[in-house]
Amino acid sequence: MNNGCERKLSQLHDFFGAYFHQDWTLEYEAPEQVIDAFLADSDPGDLMLVRQELNALLNQKKDELELREYLLKELSCYYCYWNAWESGELWLRYIASRIK
Repeated sequence: MNNGCERKLSQLHDFFGAYFHQDWTLEYEAPEQVIDAFLADSDPGDLMLVRQELNALLNQKKDELELREYLLKELSCYYCYWNAWESGELWLRYIASRIK
C-alpha cells in the first residue's frame, strides 16, 4: 500500500468510500443517482478537489487491472464499473465531466 498516494487522494477516498460504499445499492438504484447525490451534497470547493484528484489518478496511467484493484483496495469503491463501462478510465473521466 502506498500511504503517500492514499493521503494525496484523500478527497477521492472520501467520495468513493461515502458514496460507492459496500451497500450503495441499498440506497440507490443506479450509479448515476450516486453521482447526483454527491453533486447535491457537496460544496464547490469539495467538488473541485475531487475533480483534481480524479485527474491526478487518471494521470497515473494505471492499466485496467491496477485501476480496479486501486479503486477497491485503496479508495473503497464497490461499484463494478466494468459491467457498464468499457474501462475505468472512461468511467472516471465521465465522473470528472459531471463535476464542473
